[in-house]
Amino acid sequence: MEINRLKAELPAVFNQLCHEIQINDTVIDWIDIVFEQVGNASKCPPHSHTWFEFNYVLTGQMQTRFDNQLVTINEGDFFLIPPGLIHSHTYKNYNPHEGICIRWRIRHSEQSHNNDALFINLDKLHQWRPGGYPDHYGIKAIVLHFFQEALAGNSPLSLQLILVRLLEALIQINNREENTSPEYSGPRDMLIKKIEVYLEDYMGEQFNVTELAASLHMSYGHLCRIYKQRTGITLVDRMNRIRLEKARKLLQPPSALLIKEIAEQAGFPDIYYFSKAFKKHYGLSPVAYRKEHTDGN
Repeated sequence: MEINRLKAELPAVFNQLCHEIQINDTVIDWIDIVFEQVGNASKCPPHSHTWFEFNYVLTGQMQTRFDNQLVTINEGDFFLIPPGLIHSHTYKNYNPHEGICIRWRIRHSEQSHNNDALFINLDKLHQWRPGGYPDHYGIKAIVLHFFQEALAGNSPLSLQLILVRLLEALIQINNREENTSPEYSGPRDMLIKKIEVYLEDYMGEQFNVTELAASLHMSYGHLCRIYKQRTGITLVDRMNRIRLEKARKLLQPPSALLIKEIAEQAGFPDIYYFSKAFKKHYGLSPVAYRKEHTDGN
């Protein structure tokens, strides 16, 4: 398939796909779908994202550094960058790469019960093992099918569903890698598990990240960096999500607690901050959320 034709005809099609779609309780926000064009750049400095980024190298070669691991990415290889993973790129001027880059975020829908299988599996991609992956998994076939259907003028929804197939393929790869790479999913994953247990135990109390760091025998700054790198969110954000989930359940029947009481039980000392955070996360104020769920029963 001629890359120059793809680069000339498909960017306008890709732009039409960059919006949210909902599958069951999972919302996928397609942020960007672009052909990589590095121009005269020789490198991209260390950085991280708040989104997932998938890259498939169609031609040429590049190097990517994941933390302290330098990996050469050849034609036909791909890699995935989870939110929060620090990385950098070096481009080969004598053999410049060209590829497709897809960026997305995920979240629960407003009416989610937080047990949607697709969301749970997509969320596990936060634990993706960094590196360059030779395509032994059929990823190229999905990418080429996506290009062909886009050139044929198929509907945006049908093209987005092909991208969902791509994400499902990445989920399968991630599950396979977890099962065959115990050295990767050991100590660091146990650390995250210990942090999660602490956060859940202290859900209704004042969160003290300094005490948490001391209990794990590391500095506050180091703990925060590790957690964000591994999960894509900060410790405070995670604590707030746990508290908001507790509040959401307390707002549903048969609970008759006052909003102020729910805020306190969920660990929010300020009802105004609680209301603002709840609306930002769920799209409804606590009062509106309670009314909607009370009316529906």
